[in-house]
Amino acid sequence: MKKKEKDAHFAAQIQGVLPYHQQMLADGVRNKLLYEAIKKNVTSETNFLDIGAGTGIWAILAAKLGAKRVVAVEMEESLIPIIFRLAQENGVADKIEIIHAHSNDMKIRGKFNLIVSELFGADAFGEATVNAFVKLRNRFLAPNGVLIPQKLAMFAVPVRVENSIQNLPAELPIKCDFFKFLKFNYPQSYSLSDRHRIKFLAEPQKFVEIDFRTVESNPSLQNLSLSWKLDNLSEVNAFATFTHSFFTDEIKMDAFDSQSWHTAIYEFHPFAQAVGEINFNLTIEQKTENWSVSLPSNPEVKVQSYSPVFAFARVRMTQQMTPHRRFKPPKRAEEKKFAKAK
Repeated sequence: MKKKEKDAHFAAQIQGVLPYHQQMLADGVRNKLLYEAIKKNVTSETNFLDIGAGTGIWAILAAKLGAKRVVAVEMEESLIPIIFRLAQENGVADKIEIIHAHSNDMKIRGKFNLIVSELFGADAFGEATVNAFVKLRNRFLAPNGVLIPQKLAMFAVPVRVENSIQNLPAELPIKCDFFKFLKFNYPQSYSLSDRHRIKFLAEPQKFVEIDFRTVESNPSLQNLSLSWKLDNLSEVNAFATFTHSFFTDEIKMDAFDSQSWHTAIYEFHPFAQAVGEINFNLTIEQKTENWSVSLPSNPEVKVQSYSPVFAFARVRMTQQMTPHRRFKPPKRAEEKKFAKAK
């Protein structure tokens, strides 16, 4: 890759990471709780390791709290100078070792009393996340050391979503059932600014939990199933899933209150029944999800099943039967020249 191409790639990286990390830095709920957890565990004898350091704020905080050794590891190249400049701003640049590497590739000496890592991405409960934490724990955590977060749990709850897919199209006298069918087969991600549209209709229940201090393999995410008895089944038009991060035994973050964590919404067609039991079954696979909603108290009512695979199959099938004209873009001059050369 030439220098000009490298510079263009680096510029694109900067533009890409800034909005995401702005959101992280603006998440007061997460920041306050993580600050409390780190402050509780840092002493003058602490060796502190931050994996996936991002902008480096936790490493900077540990250095300002007086940790003996602080290491910040980040694989995104464009964040490395940002970590350094923020450390300079806070007067601790000489107290932080900055490493540009993936956690699996780095080689550093010693063990650490406190490791902070949020290597979750979009697959918080998947094999890659669990394997990363197992390796971190085995390679770098000192005996009796502290890992933050300690645990991660997923919860689900039946909800009522205002302005749901059911209401499409807004203010138009036409049908839109095919589009709605497609959208029902994809979970939606709601940020904090959208969560006022979500009304809990029962107490959340736990789907699955990982204890990063002891886990050795990823938990099964097949056929996760929860049920609730409700007084008004017809009010439910979706299920919401969200996480709880346990930074310490006493300090827990509910992702529903967090700006940097999203809530997944699984909408479905509301049932006509009133009082009864409703069941939500979810399977999370590496590249897709599928889920179903049923009424165990009314077994005669048809189970509703959803998956991106269903939407894909329906669109592909419909595409083949759709009468339409297609215009290909004209070949560019260089393409024509290349074709002649062949």
